[in-house]
This record gives sequence, C-alpha cells and structure tokens, in this order.
Amino acid sequence: MTVLIFRPEQKCAPSAARFFAAGLPAVGVGLISTQANEQALSSLPGSLRTLSSGDGIIVTSTVVGQLLAQQRIELPNAATIFAVGSSTAEGLRAQGYDVIVPPVPTTEGLLALTPLKEIAGHKVLIIKGQGGREDLAQQLTQRGATVLLADIYQRIKIATPKATQEWQAKQIRCIIATSGEMIDTAFEHFDAKWLQSLPWIVVSPRTEQIAAKRGINTIFVSDDASDQALIRRAKEFLEH
Repeated sequence: MTVLIFRPEQKCAPSAARFFAAGLPAVGVGLISTQANEQALSSLPGSLRTLSSGDGIIVTSTVVGQLLAQQRIELPNAATIFAVGSSTAEGLRAQGYDVIVPPVPTTEGLLALTPLKEIAGHKVLIIKGQGGREDLAQQLTQRGATVLLADIYQRIKIATPKATQEWQAKQIRCIIATSGEMIDTAFEHFDAKWLQSLPWIVVSPRTEQIAAKRGINTIFVSDDASDQALIRRAKEFLEH
C-alpha cells in the first residue's frame, strides 16, 4: 500500500480505483458522508426561476452537480454558470452546460474572474453544502451583487470510518485529504503523532494552512481536488 486517501465516503471507492489504474496502490477511508437537504432542494427551482441574463450561478462541488442531475433540476441558460473545480465542471458539462472554471479552484480564484468582478446589480445563486463559502458570499455582496444561498446538502461525520480495503499504518507512504474538515476529522480518529509523521497532499493553500496548524511538517499542494490532479501530485512525490 502506498497512499491513504481521506475523502467523502461516496468518493472513496472510485478514487481508490483510479489510483490503482494509474499504478498507485491506494486505500480510501470515508470520514464524512453527505446527505441531501430535501427542503432546500425543493425550493431551489423557484430560486433559479428568478435569475436572468447577467446573473450568476456558482456550483461549489461535485456533490451539488450530482444532486442537480438526480433531481432533474435544470439550470437556466440565461445565467452564467461557474464551477469551483475541474471535476465539478466536467460533471456539469456532461449535463450539457457551458461552465466557467477559475484557473485556481478556490474562492479567491472565483473572485478574480472578470464576470464576477462586474457583478454589481445582478444576482448570484451559490449552490453548496451547509456551512462554508461565507467569504465568497460576503465579497460578492460587497461588490454590489444580490447573493442567494442554496444549502442543498449537509456533511455528516461517520462514527466508524470505512476503508475500501484492509490496511495497516506501516504500509502508508503519504496521506491525501480533500478538505480542511477531512484533516480535522482524521485527527479525531487516528494517532496524531502518526498523522504528523507522514507527508500529506492537500488541495489548496487554505487546507495547507489547516494541515500546518495540526503539526504536519511535510505538505504538498495539488492543483485541485480531482483524482487526476491528486494522482499527478502523488506520483511526483513518490517517484522523487
């Protein structure tokens, strides 16, 4: 075994399979699960109908994209659609949408995009999980946009983490975490000294800061949270 991947439960098996296919033995451990917020989903079409030309829709995760597809909720063509990361964008494009993706898949990356710099007087609907993206909403409001929030799912910590296969600590050469919440939750379940002793791959400068505060000394930052980017970064480290 080489790589330990901390991801939401639903993504562990597909991620581990992609790592294996790329020649990297990996085990995925689900620390967090996602659960749809039925009330928010039912009111989302009404919010979408209020949008018109010049308005924006920000899709913050692959979970959002999957829920839109499952619920058959269509996004209006008039509004500009933004995706935070490449995996989210790919899912939306597969549904037939034109999507803008920032070069850097972060709140800062989104805010640097020209259409969101010129958003005064327009609406922006942020479709996301419960909590998070407060900075994005605040900055867009300061720019003169009317910000609507749709928290269509929530994250739930898993009491007993599930692994894609059996593994032992001595097999692991590096750890991957796709969010700050994943890093913090890992420290609730595993020995802190062991976690701190290994190199980590994280997905943004913000998650790098969270890892550093946890006492992790060797941290690499991936281009984004997609499996392709994580595999590329893991290979760079392991083959170094």
